[in-house]
Amino acid sequence: MNYGRLTIAGFAITIAATTACRSDQRPTEPLPATASSPAASGSASDARLRAPGQFAMAPVGSKKRGGGDCDASLRPFTSALDFPSKYEGSGKSRDTLNTDADRRYKAAMADLSTLETTSVKVVGRYLQNGDAAGLACIVKVLDNWAQVDALLGPAPEHTGRAVRKWVLASISAAYLRLKLSPTAPLAEFADQEKHIDAWLRKLGNRVVAEWPTDVPLNKVNNHYYWTAWALVATGTALNDRALFEYGLRIYRIFESQVGNDGVLQNELNRKSRALEYHVYALGPLALVAAFANANSYPVDVSPTAPLSRLAALSFSSLGNPDILAGRAGARQETFDSAATNYAWMEPYCYVAQCPDAMQQQLASVRPLSSTRMGGNLTQIFDRRTTP
Repeated sequence: MNYGRLTIAGFAITIAATTACRSDQRPTEPLPATASSPAASGSASDARLRAPGQFAMAPVGSKKRGGGDCDASLRPFTSALDFPSKYEGSGKSRDTLNTDADRRYKAAMADLSTLETTSVKVVGRYLQNGDAAGLACIVKVLDNWAQVDALLGPAPEHTGRAVRKWVLASISAAYLRLKLSPTAPLAEFADQEKHIDAWLRKLGNRVVAEWPTDVPLNKVNNHYYWTAWALVATGTALNDRALFEYGLRIYRIFESQVGNDGVLQNELNRKSRALEYHVYALGPLALVAAFANANSYPVDVSPTAPLSRLAALSFSSLGNPDILAGRAGARQETFDSAATNYAWMEPYCYVAQCPDAMQQQLASVRPLSSTRMGGNLTQIFDRRTTP
């Protein structure tokens, strides 16, 4: 076997001169279209699924009044998940923003976006100061949504199916923090907890059905990676290994897709947004790796691993977008938001050994937060305060 040498962003990587699977290939040993049985890979342990870092923590304080930005009357979303794509009318590369469609999408998403941000913020605040009023409010909101099977309406188009798994990721990332907190904050909400658990399981199984793994690899892109994170988070919250392992199986497919140079071909195909979508893919993938390793599922995070190759390429390209521009054949869209560019580094540098340049950049942009990744990621993953 021939080997090559790749140096990117402080990584010196010795790599086998092989390529990722062809985009028209199908993954081997695909999972069934439901999560009724565990995936073939992974641990057979019956231990309770755990979360890495400070996802599971006891409240720091005991504030009795609060809940100011939690609206217990937030209307459950029971309509069909029928949303326009912000790239409506764009070509095959899906890289031209349709501002009118984006406006309509955001308007249609208003209540769902509020649920996402409220869930993550209120739970995070409760764990920081013991805001009992906020806790009671968000449990009531989730219970209200659970009792009417919100978010389980039909999704006739791709964007609706994407929204379902994004919102599930946000809710479950927040909810698992309550489920795993050593002080058992849900103990006084036993009936509501049962309703919410059952609802999230329905949502998880619906997401599994909508994102089957027995598809050609050119269909498995960042949407699938966010599906993986949504199911890992939901599986952890519910201690449901079938959902967790389905998410992990998607991660295994991702590992087969990464080129020796760190490129994901399906994201490279986004032309002017290739950099944006390589970075966007990293967040959920790094989270899945961190949760997998926390539960003794073997995921390679060495400097030559698929995740590390993707991280190295993305980090270098954030500093020099021409790296991916040449490969994608288009000048890259860039963003000034530190969270947009670097939120993935918190879980990645927690689970993997980051090079000095990446560590220095991370230190310079902290704190970093992302609603769909769980909230204040610096508080969750900073090893200066996290075991």
